[in-house]
Amino acid sequence: MSALLSNRPRFARALRLSWTDRALGPIPWILGALFGAVAIHLLTILALPTLWPTAAYRRLALHLPLGETVLLPRPDAASREPTFADPFAALAVCRFDLSQGPLRLRAKADGDHPFSVSVRLTDGTIIFSGNDRQTPQGAFDVLIVTQAQADALDAAQDSGSDSPDQNAASDASVDPLRLVSPGLRGFAVFRVLALREGDYDAAAMARSSVQCSVEKPAT
Repeated sequence: MSALLSNRPRFARALRLSWTDRALGPIPWILGALFGAVAIHLLTILALPTLWPTAAYRRLALHLPLGETVLLPRPDAASREPTFADPFAALAVCRFDLSQGPLRLRAKADGDHPFSVSVRLTDGTIIFSGNDRQTPQGAFDVLIVTQAQADALDAAQDSGSDSPDQNAASDASVDPLRLVSPGLRGFAVFRVLALREGDYDAAAMARSSVQCSVEKPAT
């Protein structure tokens, strides 16, 4: 009997430890699940700015005419068309297919609204991006070509014949930028930013300088 009485505190401690183990056992699993959920949530938030615009550009590619400037409407929550999220940005887009010939992009900022140009492949990959503070007088003159077209332009210049680059140099106040695209198809996106509420119409008017045209193939 004395042995049983002497062992009772030990049994009580064992029972308390067993209950504590059962109570605390799931906590590491719960913490792990919460950490995983938070990590997935953060990764999703960080990925959306990249993935969502890309999806919109990919949808837009199905409907744009080639080699023409298209002015996009202001984002509207009620619209079912692809939207680009920023209601203060006036956008113009030009789709290109370099198998039809090089694409010439021209634009000039009005000086009152930030103006930027980006060139993307159809999967959304950016191959060029610039703004009006990086160019003389805020003017853009970009010729998008394939490597074969670039080689043909160089050969034409060496032979002294006219080329799209030479013609542009005589017409524009800025040196043209030749952009060799790794893909045949994509977009040029022009973005004019309204700086305050009520200034969107003025920013949209600044898109009037945007030009997009297919040049004769360099042969």
